[in-house]
Amino acid sequence: MSNELPDFISIYDNSEAAHLVYLSDSVVDAIGWTPEELVGKRGFDYFHPNEIPSLARVHAASVMNEKLSSMVRYHTRHKDGHYVEVETVVHYCYDVIVCTNFVYDANDTGHKIRSTMADEVWSVDMNGTVQLAGSWGDNQERVRQTLESSEQWIQEQQLKTKQEPRFCMILNRFTCDSTIVFVSQMAERIVGLDCERALGKSLLNFVCERDVDTVQAQLDLIKSSGMIMRLRFDWVIDDNGSSTTQAVEAIASSTNDGLAVVFRLAPRVTIN
Repeated sequence: MSNELPDFISIYDNSEAAHLVYLSDSVVDAIGWTPEELVGKRGFDYFHPNEIPSLARVHAASVMNEKLSSMVRYHTRHKDGHYVEVETVVHYCYDVIVCTNFVYDANDTGHKIRSTMADEVWSVDMNGTVQLAGSWGDNQERVRQTLESSEQWIQEQQLKTKQEPRFCMILNRFTCDSTIVFVSQMAERIVGLDCERALGKSLLNFVCERDVDTVQAQLDLIKSSGMIMRLRFDWVIDDNGSSTTQAVEAIASSTNDGLAVVFRLAPRVTIN
């Protein structure tokens, strides 16, 4: 599905200040700024002043609770000076926060799909209030309590809590086999991936043969529908010519600039 409304990908660091470390090109269509103008800046410097305290709470909750799939609606400053209402799908990824961002339209089909598929949806109004607009998989009171996380920042760049290892990718949505255009360094530690050599290759090259058709179908569905989707498959690890596999799971969302995917090892729990 090609969205008529502008959308883009952004990546923040996981510090209290939420510095921008990457933006895709279509950010200029959505809010007027080029990626070069924003990279390195504090994300909070561009949010509506009344909304910053609430957005800081949502940001801290995402980091402290390592949320894989939440969504928040708020206002961000356009380069021309006015504020644009956007909604951001947030995927927490170890030391960065990977986001797909969409200009908000309550009647847009993509918005309605995302709202029903995110684990939780927050709405921040210009008066500074924050509301839980929906949640899956947990009772609403428990989700609200995540906003009350005690301050756990040691310094701006550090956390007290140990983070689950995860890595992220950006995939080319315009290639049939979803080639890799970016991968975070944590992929080397988790699945032994040579990150530089992986660029330009299809994600499917690293999917166990029995899972390829399913993963391909899911990626095609994400591209065409705008869904937020979970994937689970065996990752092929090439270790000195002998291939082994490691079960992984991932969460993916899509913009016209590409697919954003966050991976982690699939949990294995033995119940006696």
